[in-house]
Amino acid sequence: MKTIMSEERRTIEVDTQFLEDLYGLVGKIPPGEKNINLDLLKDLLLDIKRKMEQVKTNDSAPQETAAKPQKIEMHSYQNEEFDENKKAVLIVDDLGVITYQLGVMFRNLGYDVTIAKEIYDAINKFKKREYKMVVMDLFIPTDREGFLLLDELVKLSKMAESSTIIGVMTASSKKEHRQLCLKKGADFYIEKIDDWQSELVEYCEKG
Repeated sequence: MKTIMSEERRTIEVDTQFLEDLYGLVGKIPPGEKNINLDLLKDLLLDIKRKMEQVKTNDSAPQETAAKPQKIEMHSYQNEEFDENKKAVLIVDDLGVITYQLGVMFRNLGYDVTIAKEIYDAINKFKKREYKMVVMDLFIPTDREGFLLLDELVKLSKMAESSTIIGVMTASSKKEHRQLCLKKGADFYIEKIDDWQSELVEYCEKG
């Protein structure tokens, strides 16, 4: 990261994409300019630190199900309103623009849409109903959490003897990410490049 310090203005010039990525980690909107006040940057880094500490604290939560090899009963419909006449999809992404776009797309395809923006909310919602498909981002906010979620969804699906299709979507072009996701049990892996949403539509129509 190339930075230029300004002693007079107490601002720092940061690469725009890098700054957007930092704000994305805590679900905030970036200021839209390269120069950022050092105090704001300090607050942003503290927010990121708290976010990471929260994820670390909750790391053990989904692992608790690993000690229960027997089939589990999920999909409790109490106090929930679902359209049982439609096939359901769970969209997991921490970026609102992505969940909105995919929500519109899947509704047009006849799906009943459920959205989750972090891994533990996604796990809880996955346990409450039967989904035809789960489409999850790998970086939520990092690939570490994404792999944790993928492991848990695959595990829960097998334990419930569900036929849910679990797909990963990501901007990562690393071959090791694709290979590991498929090895862990993902049914498909789509890179967010070019017309990736059309690729997802084609997959849904084939499925």
